[in-house]
Amino acid sequence: MAKVVYSNPVEVISFKIFGIFDAFRTNPKLNHLEDSVQIVLLLVTLYKDGVISEKTFTNNFSLSDLKILILESNLNTETKDIYLMIFDVLSDSLSKVFSQPLSYLNFHLFQIEEEMLSEYFPSVVDDVIYRIAHSHGRYAGEFIQPVELTRFMNGLANLKMDSRVYNPFAGLASFGVNLNRSQNYFGQELNPQTWVLGALRLMAYNKPVDSAYLCEDSILNWPNSSEKYDLIISNPPYGIRLDNRYKDIAVQYRTIEHFLIDKGVQSLKQDGKLIALLPQGFLFRGMQEHRLREFLIEKDLIESIVSLPSGLLLNTGIPLTILVINNSKLLTGKVKFVDATSFVSNVDSRLKVLDDNKLIDFIHDEIVDNDVIRIIDNQQIRTNDYNLSVARYFQEHFEGVKLGDIIEPFRGQRGNLPEIGKLIRIRDLKDDNVDFLLDDKAVEETELNRRHIIHQINESCLLLAIRWKTLKPTFFEFKSNPIFKSQDIFSAKVDESRVDKAYLINELQSAYVQKQLDSYRLGATIPFIRQNDLLEVAIKLPSLEEQRAKVQGIYELANKIKTLQEERNALAHGKAVKDFNEFASLKHTLGRPRQNILDWSDNLLDFINNNQTGFEEMNKAFVEFYDVDMMSVLKEIKRDVNFITEVLEKGENGLVLSAYEKQVIPLSDINSIINDLSNNGFNFKIKKLLLKAENTKERGIFANRTLFKTLLDNLLTNANKYAFDIKEIVNEVVIELTEVDGFLVIEVKNNGKPFPKNFDREKFIAKYSTADKSSGSGLGGYDIHRIAFDFNNPDWELSLNEDPIYPVKFKFQFSIKLIN
Repeated sequence: MAKVVYSNPVEVISFKIFGIFDAFRTNPKLNHLEDSVQIVLLLVTLYKDGVISEKTFTNNFSLSDLKILILESNLNTETKDIYLMIFDVLSDSLSKVFSQPLSYLNFHLFQIEEEMLSEYFPSVVDDVIYRIAHSHGRYAGEFIQPVELTRFMNGLANLKMDSRVYNPFAGLASFGVNLNRSQNYFGQELNPQTWVLGALRLMAYNKPVDSAYLCEDSILNWPNSSEKYDLIISNPPYGIRLDNRYKDIAVQYRTIEHFLIDKGVQSLKQDGKLIALLPQGFLFRGMQEHRLREFLIEKDLIESIVSLPSGLLLNTGIPLTILVINNSKLLTGKVKFVDATSFVSNVDSRLKVLDDNKLIDFIHDEIVDNDVIRIIDNQQIRTNDYNLSVARYFQEHFEGVKLGDIIEPFRGQRGNLPEIGKLIRIRDLKDDNVDFLLDDKAVEETELNRRHIIHQINESCLLLAIRWKTLKPTFFEFKSNPIFKSQDIFSAKVDESRVDKAYLINELQSAYVQKQLDSYRLGATIPFIRQNDLLEVAIKLPSLEEQRAKVQGIYELANKIKTLQEERNALAHGKAVKDFNEFASLKHTLGRPRQNILDWSDNLLDFINNNQTGFEEMNKAFVEFYDVDMMSVLKEIKRDVNFITEVLEKGENGLVLSAYEKQVIPLSDINSIINDLSNNGFNFKIKKLLLKAENTKERGIFANRTLFKTLLDNLLTNANKYAFDIKEIVNEVVIELTEVDGFLVIEVKNNGKPFPKNFDREKFIAKYSTADKSSGSGLGGYDIHRIAFDFNNPDWELSLNEDPIYPVKFKFQFSIKLIN
């Protein structure tokens, strides 16, 4: 019989392996296994090594039988020991697997051609892990590092063949997998489940594992001082403070990154290198990390710093940096700064890919200043107070007058503050080059929290937001009542003998100033700019007459636009009055039934709260039957009735989007809206992966709550109609929130039936177009698109049949704005 030749054998094998995942998923006793990836790859590895076969793997086969087969196999002692260690880690889950009949595995596992599996095994293992990571996003539990980043960091090392390499915080052993076999690798990984996948990868690549990759804590088990390495390379956990487990160490080190660099420098050979993938905050944070940067510069240890944009890692959306420390660097007294932005391309709205081959060639070939590389003297870094932010060293020179020469910082008065006052927040500042005067009358008085640093302003001054992405330049005209501000707002007196304040505010919003500000801004989650840097920004400053002429032109254009808007609004007003009159009777008719439902819901909630003893047994039975408690159901009824009311208030012609006022909704509220979504009435469960970020109350998206909930409801209803015919325990819709590049990315995906092959995004959003005429009207997709468009996301994505686990994926991204 002729041998079958596949165009992509790795994909063929992976497809069969995913059949095992499906078998687990459809088994009620196995579908919640947290170790399913590890167990499936373990079984495939055992099959590849010849330990198990279709003949031996029968229904009465036990875990002890498998251990005996391993001990009696022809495998070397090292491999046998690793298998037994993996069994110890996965013992609970393996016991569940082997308590079930094993025949379901035969079709998928043993139909894989052994010869083809052995030939492509390393690629197959990585392909499965990468597919799982991409399907499950940042909550997969195991975050495999992109191979491009691994190759690039190894390329920066330029190792000799017999080098000793230490990889603390090793994760899935990506650096070990990509090393030459002659290079001595020692890795440590604390998480046992992660260690299992790393061990299986090293075995797949035929790398030594027994003493080279240990399941242990790198902080508590750092090699002793006599151990020196040619390379220490790591992608450590980000932003994690050392807790009570490390109380003796935490006194000296602020974060794991700080610990890694300081201890790493001590463990290098005389010509050794340390290469670390870090968050960019390390480049500019103060206190201990500032002292560490000063030490590294003064000892002339930093060879290069590579800046990478956000979106390269699946488990975080923050921008990154690669720090290269070299005990024997060639460019003494200098640091090579690399801006790798142009070597990164977008795969989708959340993931980007580094062209590592081109970048590494460019870095090795180029040693002169250009758009990608800047060679900076250590003295210049000292002048910048050891700030290593890469963007700072790529600033263009702008002709003009420094902001510090035309404005004078004015903090205002501290101490002896009144109990209450008008506290100005960033949200109160204007972002308008015409209407830029502070409307302090619209700011309500509030209690002044004396724990925060607050200043009283009782003079006219310029106000600038020094947190977030825009200055929001606003002018405060003091008349009789003072205002109060926190440190988030910079205040200054303007030298009006040199600059017209209206002209200055317009220039502060210009592209050339914005470019300078971007090079100075620090921080990923909430960017900020330091006062000293702000005052270095250059402003074009013609004569006062020319300044005023430019301002006058802006005012004239603004007045023309305003007149056109007023004319348009007048035309729209007539139609709005007609719609209101026609709809008033419908609202009146539905008002009483709505209020009746709400009143009885309140009565039931009040009655239950006051009669808990008799209610508990009934509620227990209700929970067992419906998987939700009665109080939650009643609250859900109230929410839904209020939601219906909000929609009815807006008009008779469906969703008139312009009738819904938009505002900045905090990210914490977005989390709550999604968390309140109910499975009730659906053939699936909703898996909610909420945003786990800092300052979710201080940042938000510009949207409307009712429309946002309508968007989600339409997505869930669509999944229920088209993806799931019957209710099964394995059915799920996943709603996942992430933050990337200042955008909130919302991904909604399901593991139900795929769309028809000829169905696409254009057909989905067309009015009255539907994948199944018997299931719906086709308005759901149309409304989803309208709402996304209204929220300034017209290019939202619909991915169909591209993922083996979730064949339908919706992706939306909304710009994040600062609230406070």
